[in-house]
Amino acid sequence: MANCCEMKEGDLYYCDACGLELEVKKTCTCKPGLDGCCTVPLSCCGKEMILKESYNDLYIKMPC
Repeated sequence: MANCCEMKEGDLYYCDACGLELEVKKTCTCKPGLDGCCTVPLSCCGKEMILKESYNDLYIKMPC
């Protein structure tokens, strides 16, 4: 389940139904389990969005 507490800056989420892609630009400051924490999963087209790959991870994997 993708919710904002688990998303990191640079993560790319996509919808495999329509192709929508969302990039996380700023990491959430919520702490899991605390009052006011985000608990709704990220969804599109009635389905959970999927972590494609972090742009930060792609940068690390690129050869110099």
